[in-house]
Amino acid sequence: MSRPRLHLLLEEVFESKDASHMAHLYNHDSFNEFINTHSLNIPSKELAQAFTHTSFSHEFGVPHQEQLEFLGDSVLQLILTDEIVKLFPEEKEGQLSKLRSAIVNEKSLAKIALGLGLGDLIIVGKGEYKKNLFQQDAVLADTFEALLAQIYRYHGLEFTKTLYLNWLSKYIPNAFDKNFLADFDAKSQLQQRVLAKYKTLPRYTSVDSGNAFEISLWVNDVVVAQGTYPSKKIGEKELAQEVLRKENF
Repeated sequence: MSRPRLHLLLEEVFESKDASHMAHLYNHDSFNEFINTHSLNIPSKELAQAFTHTSFSHEFGVPHQEQLEFLGDSVLQLILTDEIVKLFPEEKEGQLSKLRSAIVNEKSLAKIALGLGLGDLIIVGKGEYKKNLFQQDAVLADTFEALLAQIYRYHGLEFTKTLYLNWLSKYIPNAFDKNFLADFDAKSQLQQRVLAKYKTLPRYTSVDSGNAFEISLWVNDVVVAQGTYPSKKIGEKELAQEVLRKENF
C-alpha cells in the first residue's frame, strides 16, 4: 500500500533528522490543502501541532497535541450539549447524556476522522509509525479533538459548531436518530430486557485466539450468539446488537 505524501517525508525525517526536513514537514502541502479544503485560517505549523502525537514529540522535542485534545473535548461536549438540548427539548437528562456519549465516543470520532483523511496527516514517532499507530481509533479520535481545538482557537465557537455538525451529518448521518443511541447502548438494553424476562443477567465468554477473540453471548445458560472480533469490547457490543435485533425480549 502506498504511503501518503506527508508520511513519505516523515520517513525521511526518521532517517536524516535533518532540520530542513522538519521545517518542511510542519509546512507540508498536505496541511495547506486541508486548510484550503475546509476554508480554515490557521497557520500550517499550528495546524500541524494538532496532528503531532506525543511519541513524535518525545523523539524530536516539538509541541504535541495533548493539551489541544483536552480543549477540543470540552468544545465538542459544549457543541453537542447545545445541539441535543435544542433537538430534544422534552427528553430527560439521562437520555441526553447517553446520546451525547454515543456521538462523542471513540469509534464515532474515529469514523469522522477517517472520512476526513486525518490519518494521512498524523505525525507519530518512528516505532509507532512502523506499527501504523496513526490508523488506530484512539489516535484518530484524539487527533480529531485536537483539530477542533485549533479550529475553535482561530475561528470561534459558531464556526467550529457549524463545521463539526456538517462533518457529523456527512459521516454519521443517523447520529441524532433513536436507533443510533439504541445501537450504542445495546449491552445495557440487553441486560435490562434479559433481567426482566429471566431474572438473570446475560454473560459473555471469550477465548483469545491470538490476533482476535472468539466471543459467545449466553442468555439463560444458552449460547444465543457468537463470533470472532478484534477486541472483547467490540465483540460484546456487536453480539448484543445482533441479539436485540433478532430476539423477542
